[in-house]
Amino acid sequence: MKAVILAGGEGSRLRPLTIGRPKPMTPLLGKPVLGHILDLLRRHGISSVAVTLRCLPDAVTEFFGDGRDYGAELTYFVEKEPLGTAGGVKKCMDFLGEEDFLVISGDAVCDLELTELIALHQSRRSAATLALCRRGEPLEYGLVRTDAEGRILGFVEKPGWGQVDTELVNTGVYVLSKQAMDLVPEGTAYDFGKELFPQLLARGEALYGWETSGYWQDMGDCGAYLESLHDALDGKVTLDLDAGRGQIPTGVTVREPCWVGKRVSLAPGCVIGPYAVIGEGSTVETGAVVERSAVLGAGLGEGAEVSGAILCKGAAVHRRAVVSPGAVLGEGAVVGAEAIVAPGVKLWPGRRVSEGGRATASQVAAGQGAPLKFSAGGALRGRVGEELTAEAGLSLGALLGEREQVGLGWAGGNGAAMLIRAIGCGVTAAGGTALISDASCASGVAWLGRYYGLPMTLFVQQDGDQAEIRLFGREGLALERGEQRKIEGALLRGEGSRVPAVRVGKFETVAGVRPGYAAEAARLTRLSGLPLRPLNVRVEKGEGANDVLAAALTALGCQVRRGISRGEPAFSADWGGFRLTAWDEEGRMISPDRVLVLLTRIEMEHGRKQAVLPAWAPTAAQQVADSFHGRLLRMGRDGEEARKLWREEPWMWDGILAACRIAARLGLTGETLSRLDRSIPNFATVRGEVPLRAGRGRIMGRALETFSAVPQGEGARLQAGEGWIYLVPSGSRNALRLIAEAVDMEAAAELCGEYEAKLKKLDRE
Repeated sequence: MKAVILAGGEGSRLRPLTIGRPKPMTPLLGKPVLGHILDLLRRHGISSVAVTLRCLPDAVTEFFGDGRDYGAELTYFVEKEPLGTAGGVKKCMDFLGEEDFLVISGDAVCDLELTELIALHQSRRSAATLALCRRGEPLEYGLVRTDAEGRILGFVEKPGWGQVDTELVNTGVYVLSKQAMDLVPEGTAYDFGKELFPQLLARGEALYGWETSGYWQDMGDCGAYLESLHDALDGKVTLDLDAGRGQIPTGVTVREPCWVGKRVSLAPGCVIGPYAVIGEGSTVETGAVVERSAVLGAGLGEGAEVSGAILCKGAAVHRRAVVSPGAVLGEGAVVGAEAIVAPGVKLWPGRRVSEGGRATASQVAAGQGAPLKFSAGGALRGRVGEELTAEAGLSLGALLGEREQVGLGWAGGNGAAMLIRAIGCGVTAAGGTALISDASCASGVAWLGRYYGLPMTLFVQQDGDQAEIRLFGREGLALERGEQRKIEGALLRGEGSRVPAVRVGKFETVAGVRPGYAAEAARLTRLSGLPLRPLNVRVEKGEGANDVLAAALTALGCQVRRGISRGEPAFSADWGGFRLTAWDEEGRMISPDRVLVLLTRIEMEHGRKQAVLPAWAPTAAQQVADSFHGRLLRMGRDGEEARKLWREEPWMWDGILAACRIAARLGLTGETLSRLDRSIPNFATVRGEVPLRAGRGRIMGRALETFSAVPQGEGARLQAGEGWIYLVPSGSRNALRLIAEAVDMEAAAELCGEYEAKLKKLDRE
């Protein structure tokens, strides 16, 4: 059997370790990681190998040549443009011929039983057989759902936590038939996980997953790289550790396990280990201590201490300096005498910490902190002046400025104002136009993007010393996880543009967002052309979203007073204007969950006969839709059709438009809000959370099997007697969140407690 090694990756998440080298050339115990993959293939009798290259291909071809030194015959295929995983293999088909073949990544650490995988593939006559393994934190992988016999049921690529319902992930190791590859178009970017495998599944082809008992570790980041080294030293993965191994001189204190390469200088009195990897060209002076770290051709001065860190070639840690766990020093980075590098700090190549100094933030570019990452809620969050710095704002703006026009808004304090101006400067530096608006809430800047068709808008909200940045696409919708990942990766790679003076963009001011947003909300949410009856309403006090809400209801024709009081319907918008709470004339609160069901009824009664809700929204909405013979879609579960309807029904996700939609109904029919609320099914919801010891994906998968829960795209739903339970993994903690829905609050609380106990039992088992 022949094999294809996918070796085109650049390893952006491994930076600064991979700056200047392709990811497959990352040093791993005396040889590049790609060399260990060739060793694995040779052990399983595979010597005829195609290697696909894209990033810095010469680094691979010059090192490995024809492959003879590794017992292989290598044929290289260089991609000028990215072709994706399947597209790159398609380019190799003349080399592979008519027989089944193996595909494996050139930048993972593994010792899978490939012979067993091949035998399973041949016995099942499968179009494709995928090697799978379990991961408790599977967000960076593709999830694979299988039945008890291993037949593949579905895929989720790079999921958010809401989509995690299994721990089985795709390792990128496959056995494929030529017939499967016939579906891949020539010369076009095409991916196995996102396109080919779902296509084969839809055609009813035999697809199987093989859960491996061997070792597999994707070197996705520096933490995973260190983990791979430690596992190799523990013997958890079979690698050739003798290649490049040197001798340890006398006088050195060694705490096993350790690995020391050739041409290494270890002074008497230094201490290495446990779990120290000292690569070729490294120097460790007297009194220096290295533990749980990789020193890859770097130098440590007298008394220096390095723990849980990675030091790249040419890096220097001077006398009595300390490098803390999780830190990474790029090539040529220098830590001065008696300086301290704090945990998790990364120094890009050539960066320097002065003598006696303290590095508490990563130096990705001169003066720039660590790249930003989206939280589970879809925002960039942090402390102003630490994670959210002016430099970070410039980088984000320079990236977004490539989209020509970016709408900006802020609220909450001078920190937010500083950040929004820094982002605007980055936008103009990239040649874009920064539209500084007077939007006072996040939903206002989202409306700005929707109204003007802007490719990107964002809002900065400050609360004390914390702030968050929320981004929205062209239609005012929050960015999907795939878009967030692209932004994170581009920030990590420093891809923001800079243009010459003649092309520098400009600042423009956009005033009148509140009246424009309010007028548009009133216009969009009217249910007919008939005049509305006079309607007195109240809006909770407070600036921002509630100011806009009061203006929108006034534009609709309501008489608006501020503050909640019995006798009149009342509304309050929070979460940046995206969530609505109401109170009826009797002072009873109508929760955001009930508001969604009210809106569903309004849609069903007024001609649309269809509505779309979030995956977690109450099942009572389905009862309402069924009673009108209407159709209820769920975001996540119903794909692009649901997303299209989501765009057409902004009152389902915009709290200000939601209030106007309800008020328009009351003004049209003359009924009270309390009567409208009583027209929907009686239900109440209670939310709970179960902390876990096992992984979220594992317990979520067990819950699907045990309770016969139905996946919803995000999370899963199950019927429990006359009530319902919605389950979803927490995005911020190792826990499952649940929403119990029943006829009243007491029953919902009882149901929530019952399933919390059941989930805890699953976790214990």
